[in-house]
Amino acid sequence: MTETLISPTLKLPCLLFATQHAMDDYGAPDMLYGDLSSEVLRQQYHLRDISARVDPFTHPSREESARILFDEFRDLSDMFSFYDDYKSLARMMITHMQYGNGAVFSHPLLDQAMAEHSSMKSSLNAILVAIQTYIDWEENFLPTSAIKDITDSIEETSLPRFNNFTDRFNGLGITVHGTWATHISLESLLIKKGVFTAVIKYHIQDHFGLDAADINNNFYRQFRIFRIWFYLQHIKDNAFKPFISDITLTKKISVGRYDKI
Repeated sequence: MTETLISPTLKLPCLLFATQHAMDDYGAPDMLYGDLSSEVLRQQYHLRDISARVDPFTHPSREESARILFDEFRDLSDMFSFYDDYKSLARMMITHMQYGNGAVFSHPLLDQAMAEHSSMKSSLNAILVAIQTYIDWEENFLPTSAIKDITDSIEETSLPRFNNFTDRFNGLGITVHGTWATHISLESLLIKKGVFTAVIKYHIQDHFGLDAADINNNFYRQFRIFRIWFYLQHIKDNAFKPFISDITLTKKISVGRYDKI
């Protein structure tokens, strides 16, 4: 035998890892909307100084007030998204909240941002090391039993997220930051002449929404942008739906039997 795709008993693609949080989770706390009255927002959440441009509690037109708030929301996002190739995503995602009616948001720039992010290295390297370790290099196949070991290796790593220094200024730190659900799968594996080539797929989701814990956090509530965001999402009768940010990327990587990863 000179080459194979994987152990004959294992079909590809093969799920290597899945977070406990489910994909497409519309029941998460930060996906609630239209659930709070003006009185609750003012008294329980102490949201009285929301906007520098309009008082949404007294403005005679909810629609006009929301338009002003979204313009301010976008303008305020610029202080967190003025650097790098992905700075346009923040305004794009805020506008999607305004007009998207809760539809899933995906964009090639978001996929690219995650594919290039330094936080990818931890889990990806763990997968490659595990594959390299558990391949039967004499027979050129990866045993089915190795999948559990690969999963265990991933569980010991940090999953991809937008939490480095640059993310404070490229918009990804406030629009995505951490992630809700991650699935990692092995799409294909070719082993030939002491080298394996793996195609690994990441499917990642986050929620563009705020929950009570977010707005009760003293760090976040000090910024007007988050007070506006929470109001627009949670006010009764005119709430704007949060949405799922969907990220998909694949990595095709070749590694030699004795390469240091």
